[in-house]
Amino acid sequence: MIVKVCGMREEENVKKLISDAAPDLMGLIFYPPSARYVERDDVHPEFYKEFSQKKVGVFVNESNEEIGKKIQTYGLSYVQLHGDESPEFIALLKQHTSAIIIKVFRIGPTWNWKQVQPYVGVADWFLFDTQTPDYGGSGKTFDWGVLEKYPYDMPFLLSGGLDETHIDAINSLVKRVPYCVGVDINSRFEISPGLKDIARVKTFINKVRLD
Repeated sequence: MIVKVCGMREEENVKKLISDAAPDLMGLIFYPPSARYVERDDVHPEFYKEFSQKKVGVFVNESNEEIGKKIQTYGLSYVQLHGDESPEFIALLKQHTSAIIIKVFRIGPTWNWKQVQPYVGVADWFLFDTQTPDYGGSGKTFDWGVLEKYPYDMPFLLSGGLDETHIDAINSLVKRVPYCVGVDINSRFEISPGLKDIARVKTFINKVRLD
């Protein structure tokens, strides 16, 4: 079970996350309107390169050029596209980077798997989050029942309002839908935007991995 902890940006919090909880992936948000926007004057980008932990850059409708710069500056291994990026955009991006590309889809009351089809074989992974007016970080779950009919042979991460109370349901989903290879946690583990309760994160990660 892959665990991604997203929305990290506080230096000491990042250090403690890596030393105490050791998630598989750490997400850095490069979307300026986000309350968890990572680029701050008091933390130099080189700080993030010190860690061997794999880093995921989260972008919303950003240019290929800017994404490429952030990959180099922050040492990103993954790029998560949370906006309206087209398959053609992703194909062009992959020509210029070896980073794994995660395309996000936001699931709401009306959902059709046909909107995912053009990205099959273009993106490397998918991530399914809750549809909200914003781009993630809502703390709300969606109806996982739609994932029971997942029709593609591509790995995906589950996101959207996950916390300790969902562990049994997550493990049950993974058994039924094996292409669900991991989870993405964020706002439900926060003390304030961008600041995680590391003890709770550690407990969640240990429990998910144990089960």
